[in-house]
Amino acid sequence: MVGRWIKFLELPRPHLFVVPATLGVCGVFLAWGNPDTITLILGTLIPVLGWAGAQVFNDLFDVEVDRVKHPEWPIPSGNVSKREAVVYGLSLYAASLILAALVNVYCLAASLIGLGLATIYSYMGKIKEKGILRNFCFGMSVAACILVGSAATGKVSLLSVVVIILAALIYTSDNIIGRFPDVEIDRMMNIRTLPLRVGLKRAAEIALLLVMISVCIAMFLWLLGLHISYLPLGLLAGAALLWTNLAVLKDPERFGTLWIIHARYMSQLSLFLSFIVGVVTSAGLF
Repeated sequence: MVGRWIKFLELPRPHLFVVPATLGVCGVFLAWGNPDTITLILGTLIPVLGWAGAQVFNDLFDVEVDRVKHPEWPIPSGNVSKREAVVYGLSLYAASLILAALVNVYCLAASLIGLGLATIYSYMGKIKEKGILRNFCFGMSVAACILVGSAATGKVSLLSVVVIILAALIYTSDNIIGRFPDVEIDRMMNIRTLPLRVGLKRAAEIALLLVMISVCIAMFLWLLGLHISYLPLGLLAGAALLWTNLAVLKDPERFGTLWIIHARYMSQLSLFLSFIVGVVTSAGLF
C-alpha cells in the first residue's frame, strides 16, 4: 500500500518542480522588485500545482507510448488507474485555480491560460501530433508560469512580457531537442515529431535559431530597465545554452541525449535566476 502511494507522489515528477517555481518567482520579481513573502509563496505554489496537474494529464494522454518507453511508470504499470489519474490531475488543477482566484482575477486568468495550453499540449500527444505546433504549445505553457507569477502581484510589466516571450522560445527549443532520444520509438509508433518530419539536422537548426533569438533578447533587457548586474550570470547561462545547441547540431544522434538535456536544464534556470539578480539589485535588496 505504501509503495502505491509513492507512485502517486512520483506521478507529477516533483524533481521538475524547480522549473515552474523558478519561473513563477522570476515573474513576481519582474513585476514587483520588492515583493512580500506571501506573494512570493503564492507566485511559486500556484504554477507548481498547475505544472503538477499538467504532468499527470500528459502521462494520461501519453499512456500508450509510455507502455513501450516507460512501462514502469505509475499509469502504464497499473499502479495508478486512468480514473485515479483524472481525479488526481483535476484536483491539482483545482487547487491551483482556487489559490489564483484568492489572489486576484488577473492571476486566475493567467492560470487558466497556462493550464489550457498545458492541457492542449498533453492532448496533442494522444492524437500523436508532436510537430512544431505542439513544441510551441509546450514553450508557451512553461512561459505562462512567469505570467502567473507577475499576475500574482496585480500587474504585468513590459519587462515581464519580453521575458515571457524569450522563455517561450527557449522551452519550444527544449521540447524539440527533448524528442531526439526517442526518435526510433517515435518512428516505430508513427508519432509525427518535428525531428521525424524534417530530419534531426533541420530540427536541431530550428532549435538553435530559437535559442539564438532568445539569448539575443536576454542580453538587451537592460534597455527595459533591468539592472546590468544580471549580465555576468546571464552571459554564462546564454553561452551554455548556445553551446549545448551547437553540440546537438554538430551531431544530433550523439548529443541529443539526456546529459545535454540536463545541461540545458541548468543553463535555463541560471538565465532566469540572472534576471532575479538584476531586479533585486535595482531594488537595493543586495
